[in-house]
Amino acid sequence: MACEQTEVPSGERIRTGAPGLVNLRDVGGLAFADGGVSATGVLYRGDAPYEGDSAVPDLDSWPPACVVDLRGVRERARFPYQWPAESVVHHVPMLDAAAPDAAPTDLAEVFVRMLNGGKIWAGDLLRIVAGSPGATLVHCTAGKDRTGVAVAALLLGAGVKPEDVVADFVRTESALADLYARWIEVGVRKHDSPPLPEKYMHAPIEAIEPVIDRLTAARGGPAQWLVDNGADPADLAVWRARLRGDAEL
Repeated sequence: MACEQTEVPSGERIRTGAPGLVNLRDVGGLAFADGGVSATGVLYRGDAPYEGDSAVPDLDSWPPACVVDLRGVRERARFPYQWPAESVVHHVPMLDAAAPDAAPTDLAEVFVRMLNGGKIWAGDLLRIVAGSPGATLVHCTAGKDRTGVAVAALLLGAGVKPEDVVADFVRTESALADLYARWIEVGVRKHDSPPLPEKYMHAPIEAIEPVIDRLTAARGGPAQWLVDNGADPADLAVWRARLRGDAEL
C-alpha cells in the first residue's frame, strides 16, 4: 500500500521573523515519580541550527555550554554550523535511518532500533550531560526522532514520570509545519523533493510509547538500562542530581 503523503511540503506556509531554531525547548518543569520537577537551564532539546540564524532563543542560558549533535557525518558535513567559542560541541551519531532523507514509515520500529544500538550512544551522551558546566542542547535535524529517543532515555533515567516524557515528546507536533518550511529555506528539502511519508511529519504517542515501555521494563529500570549500555554509574548519579537542581551547574 502506498504511504499517505503530508500536505506540509506544498511550500504554501511561510515562516516570519528572524531565522532560528523552531523546535527548541527547555525540558525543565517535568514531574519526577518521587516528587518535584526537573530544573530549568539544564537540558534543552531542539532542531539543527543553520548558518545565517540570527534569532536568540528566550531561554535561561544561551548559547548552551555544551551541544550534543546526534546527526550523522553526512548531515553535519552538508549543513555545518559554527557555534560560538563558549559552546563545546560533541558529535554522538545515533542512527542515519532517522535522518530526514531516510523517510522512515514506521517510527516506532526506528525508535526501537535506536535503543537496540544504545551501546553506541548512551554512555557518551550521559557523560556529556553529567559533565557539562551549564545548559546542554541535544539536537538532531528535526529535534524529534533521534532527539526524542535520547532525551527520553535521559529523562527516564533521572526518574521523570513516563507520562511527562510522552507529553514532552508530542509537544514537537506543533512545530513540524514551521520546521518543514525552515528546511525549504535552508535547502534540507526542496519544493520539488519527493514528499515525505505523512507519518514522518508527526510526533505520535504510538512512536514513543515502545521506547517508554522498553526502558521502564528493562532490568533495573531506565537508569540501569543506561548503565548496561555503557554509562558510568557516577555520571548517572551526577546527571540525576543536576536535573533535579541538586548540583551546581
